[in-house]
Amino acid sequence: MTAPPAATPANIESADIVVVGAGILGLAVAWALGQALGRDGGRSVLVVDRHPPATQATARAAALLTRARGDAATAALVRDTYAAIAALEDELAEDLGLRRVGTLHVAASAARVDALRALVAGNADPGADPVADPVEWLDGDGAARLAPCLSAEAIQRAAFMPLDGFIDPVRLADAYRRSARRSGVRIRNGLSVRAIRVARGHVAGIDTDHGFIAAPVVVNAAGAWAAGLAWSAGVGLPQAPVRSQYWITGPRPDLFPRDLPVLVMPDAGAYARPELGALLFGLRGRRSMAFDPARLPADTAGLELADSDGGWETLEEGWHALARLCPPLLQAGIAHYVSGLSTYTADGRFALGPVPDVEGLFMATGCCGAGIAASGGIGRSVAASVLGRPEPVELSHFAPGRLGAVDPFSPALRDACAAARSGKTAG
Repeated sequence: MTAPPAATPANIESADIVVVGAGILGLAVAWALGQALGRDGGRSVLVVDRHPPATQATARAAALLTRARGDAATAALVRDTYAAIAALEDELAEDLGLRRVGTLHVAASAARVDALRALVAGNADPGADPVADPVEWLDGDGAARLAPCLSAEAIQRAAFMPLDGFIDPVRLADAYRRSARRSGVRIRNGLSVRAIRVARGHVAGIDTDHGFIAAPVVVNAAGAWAAGLAWSAGVGLPQAPVRSQYWITGPRPDLFPRDLPVLVMPDAGAYARPELGALLFGLRGRRSMAFDPARLPADTAGLELADSDGGWETLEEGWHALARLCPPLLQAGIAHYVSGLSTYTADGRFALGPVPDVEGLFMATGCCGAGIAASGGIGRSVAASVLGRPEPVELSHFAPGRLGAVDPFSPALRDACAAARSGKTAG
C-alpha cells in the first residue's frame, strides 16, 4: 500500500520580496529596500525569521568598523556603512552611539610593515580628500602615546585611522529595523523557514512551519543557516559556520581608557577595543572550529560553541604574542568569554547578489567576521541588485557562484572556511 502524497502547505501570505533572516544583514537589506521603494513603492517587502531580530550572531559581534580591509570592494562596503549610520541618525533623530576612537593598525615585524603599507594603499578611497580621510603613520613611541597599553619597543610601525570606530551591533541592527518598518517593510518572527521553493528555475516562495509564503524574489540572509537553506533550492554556497570568540578583561580604566583606539595586531592574530573600562580582545588561533550546516540546532544558544576547552587552547597559544604587544593584559585578568558563530567562505569574501541558475534568488551572507562593518554597504548594494538598479559597490567580486559547484556539507569545505578565519589579518 503506497503512502498518500504529502499535503501541499497552505498559502499563508505573499510578498513581492521576502528576506529570510532578521540578523543585521537581513535588516540592512530590508532597510535599503524600504529606502528605495518607500511606503508607496508598489512592491511589498517581508522579513521572516524564527528568532526575534538581531538575537543570534549579531548580538555576539565585536562590531569593529575598521575601513582598512583585505580588498578595496570590502573597504567600499564599510565606507557605505558609515554613510548609512549618518543617514539613520538623521532619519531617526538620535545618536546611535558610534564610538569614533580610531583604529591603530600595529606592525611588529618587517614583513607586517610591508603588508600594512599595502593594506592602507589598497583600501584608499580614490575619490576621498586625504585631508578629510587621514592616515597617520607612527613609530613605536608614537603608537604607545596613542595607546599606552602598547609596548613601544615591540612595535616597528603603526597606521592610525582616526575616523574609524565601533558600535553596539544590536543598536545598529535595531535602527535598520525601525527605519525599514517606517518605510512599510513587514517583519514576522516565529516562522521557521524550511525551504526555498523553486519552479522551472524561478523562485516561487518559501515553505515555513506555518505554511507557504508566495514571493517571486527571495533574499537569503539566514547567516549560519544560509547554506542549508540555499541547498533546498539546489544551490551550493561556499561557506560554513565558524566559531568566533573573544574575551573581556576585568575593569581597568587606568590601563584601558575609554578613548583607547581599536587595535588591530596581525603579528599576534588579534584585535582589541575598549569596553567600559576593560579591554575586549579576540584571538583567531591557528585552528578555527567549523560546523556542519546540516547539524545546526534551531538556536545557536543550544550549540556547544566553546567545545571542551572553553576557548582556552586558543587563548594559551596566542597569549604570549599578544602580551608582548600589550603587556598590561598580564595585570588585568579575564572576566568574560564570549563565543558565537560567524559564516566564513572558503576565500574569505562575502557571498552577495544574484544566483544565475535560480531567477529571483539573491544572497546576503558569508559575513567573514565583517558583517556589522559592511552591513550598510551590503544592504544598499544587494537591494539595488534585487531592484535591477546600479549597485553602489559592484557585487561581482562577491558572486555566490564564484568558486564553482560546491558541496556545502563537505568536510573539506569546512576546513577551508576555518582556515580563512585563522588566516585573517585585517580588522
